[in-house]
Amino acid sequence: MPLINTRHLKSINNLVSLIRKGMDISTWSIVVFNSDSLVSSAPQEINLEKPTLQASDVTDVPAEFVADPFIIQHDSEYFLFFEVLNKASGRGEIGLATSADGHKWDYQCLVLRERYHLSYPQVFKYMGDYFMLPETSEANRVILYRSRRFPFEWEVACELFSGRFLDPSIVNHNDKWWVFTGTREGNFHLFYSEKLEGPWIEHHQSPIISNNMRITRPGGRVVVSDGNIYRYTQSVYPHYGNSVSVFKINKLSEIDYEEEEITLILSGTNRESDWRKDGMHHIDQLKLNENQWLVAVDGHRNSKSSYLAWKLNKIKAKIWS
Repeated sequence: MPLINTRHLKSINNLVSLIRKGMDISTWSIVVFNSDSLVSSAPQEINLEKPTLQASDVTDVPAEFVADPFIIQHDSEYFLFFEVLNKASGRGEIGLATSADGHKWDYQCLVLRERYHLSYPQVFKYMGDYFMLPETSEANRVILYRSRRFPFEWEVACELFSGRFLDPSIVNHNDKWWVFTGTREGNFHLFYSEKLEGPWIEHHQSPIISNNMRITRPGGRVVVSDGNIYRYTQSVYPHYGNSVSVFKINKLSEIDYEEEEITLILSGTNRESDWRKDGMHHIDQLKLNENQWLVAVDGHRNSKSSYLAWKLNKIKAKIWS
């Protein structure tokens, strides 16, 4: 009779534990709001009581949640790209919502699906073309997409560099492209290039920060405003999706990198019925004019579910998708 090896025994024990204790389900939602300034301190007097977009707004796939929102303006319309966790595929896919005024948002459809998990869809315009840099760490590559027909059709433009990097955040500063990114080990890496398509070079100080789960993983677009550069970072400690802090970058060159932490700006409320009770982990900001920004954030609350009920729900989603 064959013996059960240690790995299989551990898997069986984990499954038994899930069946007995149940599992925590994180439900992420998105809010879009106006701000009189760049969010570089804890925002005051904003209405975050009700989500602007949630899983129930997704109409073309069974959605577990929506998260990682990025905003861009095209002509007179606003476009919001975000991760949709598809219950049927079990993967993150990229969804789209649109708005004429930045207040009322209408879900449209999924615009990008792959055989690997997608999230964090930073969309930007360069030389007349629209590009998207999502997280593609499951593919072990950082992949740039170009729009064939904005905003609905996207194709691979090129691979920037290889590796299982999380939430790559791209910005153009002083005629160079920079990518800020993290790893599951809690490292913050920095890359630069003269051209968008590369070749990309890792900064000689990279990883800039190592073994820190609180300040290394990007939590939104890098913003350049009034000559200042701001890096937003999500804390994965003491749990994933805990909070968002902002750093001001004081030196950014091929030789030097220096930054200072300013403050924590987003966190959970600990209110039992709140959609963001258990934390927040993302922010994106679009400058409308000198005194106004359109801001998108996400947050989550955890709920307990039996493992068997969760598994049955996944099977039903696959059957009906």
